[in-house]
Amino acid sequence: MRAVRLHSIKDLRFEEIEEPEIGEDEVLLRVRAATICATDVRIYTYGDPRIKLPRILGHEFAGDAEKVGANLRGHLKIGMRVTVNPNMYCGRCRYCITGRHELCVSRYALGIDVDGALAEYIRIPSEAFKTGAICEIPDNLSYEEAALIEPLSACLHGQDVAQTKIGDIVAVIGAGPIGLMHVILAKALGASKVIVSEVEEERLREAASFGADHLINPLKDDLSSKVKEVTYGHGADVVIVAVGSPIAQEQALSIVARGGKINFFGGLPSGKEIVPLNTNLIHYKEISVFGSSSQSIYDFHKALNLVSCGVLNVKRFITHRLPLEETPKAFEIVSSKRGLKVCINP
Repeated sequence: MRAVRLHSIKDLRFEEIEEPEIGEDEVLLRVRAATICATDVRIYTYGDPRIKLPRILGHEFAGDAEKVGANLRGHLKIGMRVTVNPNMYCGRCRYCITGRHELCVSRYALGIDVDGALAEYIRIPSEAFKTGAICEIPDNLSYEEAALIEPLSACLHGQDVAQTKIGDIVAVIGAGPIGLMHVILAKALGASKVIVSEVEEERLREAASFGADHLINPLKDDLSSKVKEVTYGHGADVVIVAVGSPIAQEQALSIVARGGKINFFGGLPSGKEIVPLNTNLIHYKEISVFGSSSQSIYDFHKALNLVSCGVLNVKRFITHRLPLEETPKAFEIVSSKRGLKVCINP
C-alpha cells in the first residue's frame, strides 16, 4: 500500500509498504480522509519519545471498513463508513469503568504508539470495537467532517473540564483550528461573550467569522487591559489556552476573573514544560486551573451527534485538500499557520 512514514525529525517519506494484516477482532480501514493535527506537526518537528520509527502518523481520520475480522462480522459490515476514536483504552481500569477513558492507564494512540492514518489503509485494533471507539458515519456527513470529530471531541471534553456554562464570558488564547473549535463550542454552550487573543492577524480575522465577539492582538494591545475593558473590569469566567505557549499560560492568569477557571488545553513542546506562574493569583483570586487532553468515548459520540444534528458546523475548518503523496507539503502548510485544517485524501 501507499503510505507516508516519519523516519526521523522532519523526514517524511512517501513509500510503498506491506498492507497491514488483521486479527479476528480487528478491522482494516480504507482511509478516505485524514486531517493533520498540531500534535502531528510537533512530533514531526521535535520528535516524541513514545514513537518507534519509522512511524505512520495521523490520528484524525475516517474511511470504509475494507476487511472485518471473523469475530466482528455480525457487528460491522464491509463497506461501512466509519470514524474512529484513535485512543485505545483497556476498558477495565478504574478510570475506564468510571467513564474517564482519557486517563486510562493502558491507553495508546493510533498514529503515535502504532501506525496511523496517513496511508491507504490503517489497522484498527481490537480495543476499538470493545470500547465503542468505532462509530458509523451518519449519511448526512462527509468523510472530511467525520475526520474532524476527534479534535472536536477533545475540545468538547476541554469545555466540560472547564465547566463552561450559560452566560459565562469565555476567553480563548490562540485562534488556530483548536482555538476556533473552542469558540464555536463556547457559543453553543451559551457563552455571553467570547474573547479571542491571537498574534496572527489573518487568524484573528477568521475568529470573527466563527463567532468571536472581541478580538485582541497581544502584540498590539495589552491583553489584560483590553480584557478588563470589554468585560467592565470583571475578567473572563473561563480561559482556554489553546496554544502550546508558556507566555499564553502566564497571560491566562492575568485575564481570568475572580473565582474563574483556566484550562491549559495546549500541550507544551519538550524543553518548555516548566513555566513560572504567579500562584498567589490562584490563591487569592480562588482560580481553578485545569488541564485536559484527549477525550472519553462518550465525548467522541457526543461530538459526532452534535455535528450530525447540525448544532455544530465543521465544514469550514477544511481549507486545504491534498493527495497522500503531497503530505510533506501539508505539514509545511500547517507549520506556517496558513489556513486551518489540511485534509489528506489517500
